[in-house]
Amino acid sequence: MKRVYILLASGFEEVEALTPADVLRRAGLEVFLVSTTGAPYVQGSHHIVVKTDCFLDDVRAEEAAMLLLPGGLPGTTNLAAHEKVKQLIRHFHESHKWLAAICAAPMVLGEMRLLEGRRATCYPGFEKHLHGAQYVEEPAVCDGRIITGRGVGAAMAFSLELVRQLIDEATALELKKKMVVA
Repeated sequence: MKRVYILLASGFEEVEALTPADVLRRAGLEVFLVSTTGAPYVQGSHHIVVKTDCFLDDVRAEEAAMLLLPGGLPGTTNLAAHEKVKQLIRHFHESHKWLAAICAAPMVLGEMRLLEGRRATCYPGFEKHLHGAQYVEEPAVCDGRIITGRGVGAAMAFSLELVRQLIDEATALELKKKMVVA
């Protein structure tokens, strides 16, 4: 079973973390909500508190298929400021594993220069952080092993793109139909 780690920092965007978690679990993937704070409960940007499955030190990159960064503020800036998070991102990138980021979070990948020469999207106004990327206004963009999403309104399209890439088109279409996604 493919494993996905979703990193939660204080101030994460709840919809952008929980929609992918739900959709990926429906697709049969093993999904872990990871606390980057050291506490088992992490508060989102809209004051919703989420109980995580594990801590950053518990992440086993060698067993994982994908690392996902939800957006939100100050969640994104908290991820960007966390050296262990950046080390983990680098490890996934260098190991040719999937990286996914939505809304403001592609900023983290852009500032790390991981989007150079790739198509990418992000929340409007954060394009300046996508150093060397070709910015496109699409709900979800896959280029190589990196998937970016535009924002809260694109959370479902982004999640279905994750399924499409990690499993296949048929599974994504089946989920879309079952969930009555327009």
